[in-house]
Amino acid sequence: MGSIDAKLVGELRKRTGLPMMICKRALIEADGDLELAAENLRKLGLKTAEKVAGRTLKDGLVFLDADDEQTAAVAVLCETDFVANSEDFRAFGRALLQAVASGAAGESGEGEALNDVQLSTGSTARGALEDLIARIRENIALGPYACFKPNGGSVSHYLHHDSKKALLVQLDGDGVRGNAAAETLGKDLAMHLTFHSATKALSRDDLDPDWVAKEREIFAAQVQDQPEERREAIAKGKLNKRLKEVVLLEQPFVRDEKQSVQQRIEAVAKEIGSDLKVRRYARIAAKE
Repeated sequence: MGSIDAKLVGELRKRTGLPMMICKRALIEADGDLELAAENLRKLGLKTAEKVAGRTLKDGLVFLDADDEQTAAVAVLCETDFVANSEDFRAFGRALLQAVASGAAGESGEGEALNDVQLSTGSTARGALEDLIARIRENIALGPYACFKPNGGSVSHYLHHDSKKALLVQLDGDGVRGNAAAETLGKDLAMHLTFHSATKALSRDDLDPDWVAKEREIFAAQVQDQPEERREAIAKGKLNKRLKEVVLLEQPFVRDEKQSVQQRIEAVAKEIGSDLKVRRYARIAAKE
């Protein structure tokens, strides 16, 4: 087939987002069959994605949207800030955020859970990602996401100035929503968590028992040169210190390190006369 109708090329470009010349070549190779050309370009996108998959993801962006009903955020990772700042990358991120905000992937999760989510473009997130990689030819991946609704409480967030990381914090308690002191606390906790990337759990009860056991084993090995009668106490002290570093409620509060996070929460709860507590949090990061 020597020539291809420009309208057909335009339709394929609209469907795939790929450059006109690539679309025209695909149509020529498919003898003008639009569906076959689109399928071949999808295979090209998948092949390109597989080719660049091993490259290190050093950059990316967090896309976030918040209103009175919910707060949603999703991270998209890439290799360079050049790609992160491109309009194609940002358009993909916005479409993905819209899908997360719709609740299509549940309340929170990792990137793999977004693969089959339908975007407003009609494509799945995975399909749109492969098309994006085919255009940009750089490794790009779906990152963590969350969509929190207040459910009678409040949801606060902190988005770092470079849009590389964000934290969502949900507070529960009577009279929390719309209360200035509670809202300030929520924002402070979100900021606190942004700068405490080692945080693993809200409380000790939420920690992975296997992780705790491994830490206990490491500290026990570290004290073998100590007198036998003191080893257990020293190892226990080291473990306790480590747990305070990774448990949110036990960390020194970012705005007043003389208080723990738990003590700050209790102080605000007393101030507003509420059974205030942190229900959950989510860390959404494209780059630490």
